[in-house]
Amino acid sequence: MSSYVCPRCGTKGSVLLEANQLCQNCMTKWAWGGPGANQVVTITPDAVAAHQENEAAKTSRAKTSPLMRVLPVVSLVVSGAVIALLIYFFKHSPTGISGQQVINRFANIATGAAILAGLGVLLGMGVFFLAKRNNYDLQVSARVLGVVSIILATGVFGTAVFCWTATERATSLSVPATSDNELLQRLHNATVVIQAHDPDVNRYRSAKREGVIVATEAGRTWILTVPFLDGNGNAMQPPEVWVNVSDGRTLAGRFVWAQSDPLPLAIVEVAADKSPGYVQFHPTAEAFIPGQSVLVIPNPLQGWSIQKGVILSRASRRTKIGWNTVVKSNLPLDSNDIGSAMYDESGRLLGLMIGFKPVTSESQFVIVDSATASVLKSLKK
Repeated sequence: MSSYVCPRCGTKGSVLLEANQLCQNCMTKWAWGGPGANQVVTITPDAVAAHQENEAAKTSRAKTSPLMRVLPVVSLVVSGAVIALLIYFFKHSPTGISGQQVINRFANIATGAAILAGLGVLLGMGVFFLAKRNNYDLQVSARVLGVVSIILATGVFGTAVFCWTATERATSLSVPATSDNELLQRLHNATVVIQAHDPDVNRYRSAKREGVIVATEAGRTWILTVPFLDGNGNAMQPPEVWVNVSDGRTLAGRFVWAQSDPLPLAIVEVAADKSPGYVQFHPTAEAFIPGQSVLVIPNPLQGWSIQKGVILSRASRRTKIGWNTVVKSNLPLDSNDIGSAMYDESGRLLGLMIGFKPVTSESQFVIVDSATASVLKSLKK
């Protein structure tokens, strides 16, 4: 029954209470979980508001663990180490080591810098990850330090990746698979890749040309290729040259002859007791006309293969040593294949690739005519 008297304290008040309902004074003093069953408890709006304010104060309290302060500091230290590596990368000028060792050193520096920079980014981001996982509201100083460490680490990471893409590692040719096709095996064996390193041109990478072995005797091997050109289009002889042979060896070489005009050709000499193979000049290469089939071995650094195509057009002019003939082919080659040898269907050497037009997908080859072949043979004497 309803009553003005509180059933707990017996105090009579002005408010009509329902059965088992306590007065407001008893409600404020009520101990939760106390004895008594089937009792009705009324929660006042004031009590709810006070409780919510209490919880909000607990949640908004800024907290930062020691680990969260250490992570951005370590990230900054790592970024500083990366900056030091990058400065060394740009300023270092190695001396007393081979070109292969030089490009490998720069590749190692750039790779290490990229890995460390990536670690710096992760350390900086780890501050906010831990704060979210532990439901911490980071202090302002910790937030600022974390953001600064992430920005710095991201910047040096991008720079390190840029440096890494500008480098390469010295590699050797893989040995071509043994084939029942005698012609294919012979052409593969005679194919080489020539690499040259000139720190004044590019300290971080080597220039590459494909070449073909044309003669070998008395511990020496001669390779015909296309010359490296300077900014003015003149043939140059890089200070350090090495040759990747089809049997997996990497041998030191040197240019014994190079010219850009009238025919862009060069000869590289390698000291080797044995040669994996060589090819012969076509006796009348200048007689080849559009429509005839040809064979080409593309740059083997991209994998050993042979491609068949046809001559699309030719242009000739007379020079002091013979005919300068340039032909265009429909072979799908690119700039990495400069120096690739062109053969007839019997495997006799016709010429070397000197250019590529991406718009028309046409490859240009300079033909080694019979007069030029005679001049080249005399150079080895």
